[in-house]
Amino acid sequence: MMERQQAGGSQPTIQEKRKTQEDKAQSKGGSLLSVPLVLIVALVAFFAGIYNAQDTTLTTLTTTNATLDNTTDIFAEREDKYESVLVQMEPRRLLDSAAECTAPQTILEENVNVETALGQADAFRRDNKVLMMLNGQNDGVVMEWSKDSGDNCLHSLTATAAAALGANPDYFPNGLRLYNSMGRAIATAEELDVERLAYILVDFQLWVWPGIRVGHKRTVDGVTMTTLSLSPLVYDVEGFFTAEEAEAIITHGIKGLELSPVGYYDDDPDRAQQSRTSFTTYFNDSIFTRPFLVRGANFTRLPSPSFVEQLQLVRYEAGQFFRRHYDYFGYSNFVGKTTKQGQYDEYKVWCDAVGEILQTSPPEHAAPSVSPGSELFPEFQNLTWELKLLQVFRETKPDYFADLGRTEWAEWLDESIEMKSEDVMELLLNGFDDVLSQIIDAWEETTKIRDTSAMLPKLEANGVSHYFRWIRWAKERVAQLGDKAPENVQPTGIDYPSFTLDFQHDLMSYILTDYENVTLSDELEAYLTAHAHEDDSLVQGARDHFELFELAVEAWTKRAGPDLFRYKIPTKIQHADPNRFLTLFLYLNDVEEGGETVFPLSKERLMTGIERTGMDECSEGLAVPPLKLHAALFYSQTGSNEVDPMSNHGGCPPAKGVKFGANLFMWNMDSQEGANAMNFDKLLGISDAKYDANNSDKEQADA
Repeated sequence: MMERQQAGGSQPTIQEKRKTQEDKAQSKGGSLLSVPLVLIVALVAFFAGIYNAQDTTLTTLTTTNATLDNTTDIFAEREDKYESVLVQMEPRRLLDSAAECTAPQTILEENVNVETALGQADAFRRDNKVLMMLNGQNDGVVMEWSKDSGDNCLHSLTATAAAALGANPDYFPNGLRLYNSMGRAIATAEELDVERLAYILVDFQLWVWPGIRVGHKRTVDGVTMTTLSLSPLVYDVEGFFTAEEAEAIITHGIKGLELSPVGYYDDDPDRAQQSRTSFTTYFNDSIFTRPFLVRGANFTRLPSPSFVEQLQLVRYEAGQFFRRHYDYFGYSNFVGKTTKQGQYDEYKVWCDAVGEILQTSPPEHAAPSVSPGSELFPEFQNLTWELKLLQVFRETKPDYFADLGRTEWAEWLDESIEMKSEDVMELLLNGFDDVLSQIIDAWEETTKIRDTSAMLPKLEANGVSHYFRWIRWAKERVAQLGDKAPENVQPTGIDYPSFTLDFQHDLMSYILTDYENVTLSDELEAYLTAHAHEDDSLVQGARDHFELFELAVEAWTKRAGPDLFRYKIPTKIQHADPNRFLTLFLYLNDVEEGGETVFPLSKERLMTGIERTGMDECSEGLAVPPLKLHAALFYSQTGSNEVDPMSNHGGCPPAKGVKFGANLFMWNMDSQEGANAMNFDKLLGISDAKYDANNSDKEQADA
């Protein structure tokens, strides 16, 4: 048996966390003196209605709701996140996979646009038809379906449609769901019969509003959404916030503005200044900000307000900008060595697979240029073939690198092709993320042979993938049980499931206690001996030791209640780690000239002839003007819940005047816990003290 190390003194013990904590009644934060008196009165009255109503109608938790009056500091930092509506979770409504259905599932039409079904429920009902689409998509398949088949056939209907539309059947056992055109769950035949169209979500996928077409308008909870672009998916939003709220955000936040951070240039101030010159500040969790989080989650159909980051105020003075960038984070620290293949390895797999097909069973329309030995026949490490493939890529997608602001790669690649450099393909694929899919797409476009990207190896989920999914499930299960869940796993309890490093530490403590006299594998024993008490040790260990994830689930379930929490580990899952999912950017004032939000990769145009000093990309793609009380909503992830490189965007400099905006970044999981898991707390304006405070009583031992 391995020797058990003593936990470091910087971490609280489980026993310490069990102590009864004093009620934190004294709030910290900004003063009302920073806001005009007239605005104070208006806002207090406004939030007295909104905040109290939301906390009584939305939350099922026992919470102390503030009674607002003219002396209430609506900006004071609150320290009761886990007692509040913020952690309320809306469980999934899964279709019954065990239901017996004898009715045949027949696809009547393919590639049917949603507009053929919108408002046509009577006609579809008469013809026994229903339109089924994947999450966020605008085209689907028309299935034969009668309401008389009942609820039992919904899962079979959905699985048939999802498979036909290209969803991975390996994930279907993890749960299938249906949603109507307003993003509301469908779980009965009666509900599906209302519109006769539905969107399919698999496992823990989050809802994505389908764009329908550019110019399409819809009203959601009194808010108007207008589609500006389908790729990337961008909306103009009007009616989400008020003029009083906009003024309050500016007035209260302006005193805390600092030069905006650029995380990836932390060690290079000069590069940071070339990338971003705006000013920002994050708001504390407060009575003022909570309605934005609740409203944002409701509007975007996220399952919990906790998925929404705190408000971030941004100021752009004349000439200040934020060059093109992504809102999602790019990292691979959760992907273990046994599961991750580099692009060059994936390229080899693709070459071998496509080459074999072209040799043994080539498509009837295959051109002579793809026959074995010809210039477009895939052959790994054949220099002639690789140079030709890269030449095709450059000719087919000449603006690819420029669109990403990486023209130096285009120059290097052109020179390497001309010089016939032997290692050019390997250097490119190992040095530039996500380019392989574009190279393959160029080959397919040239040869007219489609869908070969399906032959790329899939990223296999590891123990980390399963750990994050299990946390999602455990949070949802607690919400489902409500008051029936034990006190220790309630949101205020010491064992409430969380993505945080502290929760990892607690689980590791349980594992060391429960399995002290149990023989584990030699590799896991060695890992625990060396790393058990390090930060992030559970996640880092689960990358290559699946057994560690299983032990964590067992240890927690033992304390949560095996009769209430029975988790079935899925056979296959899609890897998902904490990340930003979408952004809602609020335009707080009118700008005399400039200040657009630009999406350089979009093919749509609202404005042309834009010239902004220091930011050439403002003349490219979709430029959304900063209209006061409007907002831009755009997705960083696709309907399949994978990051979308098309979401690249930037903040153009005002030519005249000052631009004030506010970001509501929304994640695929609890945003604060996700930031902690990423060690991004400080980058996102969450100090250690704030984080501990927001964890309320259950984190008092850390404060």
